[in-house]
Amino acid sequence: MTLNRRTLLKGLGGGLAASQLSFLPHIAQASTTNTYQALVCIFLYGGNDGNNTIIPIDPTNYALYQQWRGSLALKGSTAPIPLGSTNFGIHPSMPNCAQLFDNGDLGLVLNVGTLIDQRLTVPLYQANPVAADVPDNLFSHEDQRNEWKSAVYKGSTSTGWGGRIADTLPLSGGGNVAPLMSFAGPDLWTLASTNAPLCLPATGSFVLNPYLGKPYASLVASAVSAASNATQTPYGNDAISAVQTITAAGVGASTLLNPVLTGKNATIDGYFKTVTGSTIGQQLWSVAKIIADQSTLGAQTQVFYVDLGNFDTHTNQLAIQETLLKELDQAVFAFYSATAALGLAQNVTTFTLSDFARTYVPNTTGGTDHAWGNHMLVVGGSVKPQSVVGSLPPLNAFSKGSPVGPLDIETEGRWLPQISVDQYAATLASWLGVSSANLQKIFPTLANFSPQNLGFLNPAP
Repeated sequence: MTLNRRTLLKGLGGGLAASQLSFLPHIAQASTTNTYQALVCIFLYGGNDGNNTIIPIDPTNYALYQQWRGSLALKGSTAPIPLGSTNFGIHPSMPNCAQLFDNGDLGLVLNVGTLIDQRLTVPLYQANPVAADVPDNLFSHEDQRNEWKSAVYKGSTSTGWGGRIADTLPLSGGGNVAPLMSFAGPDLWTLASTNAPLCLPATGSFVLNPYLGKPYASLVASAVSAASNATQTPYGNDAISAVQTITAAGVGASTLLNPVLTGKNATIDGYFKTVTGSTIGQQLWSVAKIIADQSTLGAQTQVFYVDLGNFDTHTNQLAIQETLLKELDQAVFAFYSATAALGLAQNVTTFTLSDFARTYVPNTTGGTDHAWGNHMLVVGGSVKPQSVVGSLPPLNAFSKGSPVGPLDIETEGRWLPQISVDQYAATLASWLGVSSANLQKIFPTLANFSPQNLGFLNPAP
């Protein structure tokens, strides 16, 4: 078998991810601008119930919402918080996000999901889902999760659209470290063809793990020596050369990032005091630390990945979602506040993804089942004030066993998406500076949709 050095480097980068070595030296082109920009992806694992995250509050539709949702309807002391002058409310566990919306720094993208062609309708789907060319394995956690992250809806892929952004952007990325960073382990969304993510712990330092019982200091000394030799010795063995390249990059990244991740930052640390026990809070705190030191690290454009779960609420949904959304609300607000304190609120855009939505009609165990179109949040100073893209699916008059609304593909409230993942993601990628030509490469089915830019973001300064 022929094994070239590039192939081996990619394989080693992915295979060593669990040991915090899943990265390669950045090889994208240099940026033509000095403006810093970052995308921060928050994946809500398990399928967050968007139907109880964003809720209609006008009297007619709120009454229908209560009828269809039954025991899961939010009302009384747990009623949704109104969002500005819209007819929507947000889950009562998210007062900070409500404030961000009212202040113009949070937008909504409604009924978005995996979709191959804009022409798909409920009758076409119901007549023959195969002929209608729908995404593979709807309602499957693993498949839909991967399709959200890859924007590839048929077959399999080894790259995600976050990683493909890094491959096509003319950027210097993280400067002296990788432009792609995951604080939730190796993840498809960050995988690329020519770049690989730097997988960092949610808290603490980034170091090379001890190996075969050798102390860390000894390992680093050996790695430094090997890295030095790699630049001087013309090895004929690609495996040795690749390992030395990765080791050298690991030592370099560790040296740069340890002081950032373990150090104190008086400008931002105070905003995270309320989220120290939260996994998503800790992840976003670490992201904020790296953004705060972007001038030292030489960063110009970066892509970050964090996650929160488990939103797979087949039972006990009210209590579980309340806890998780409260955690998300506090962490997102702390992170936005930190970027604002750094003067970079307009330069950082944070957004949510999730497996899918949940059925509008509750099941018999106090929860909901897997559905399709869902509602997403976008946060940052570049969000157009109180931006709402799309609409909540309309509701039919309540009648058990009938479709919940005209976009219900069955009778339980599984919404046919009206906005595709491609449109949502391409808008974010375009804001980051991806060219129109490269958008078509990153999102293979984007040409099937119009508009390709949903317009919820202003250009970064």
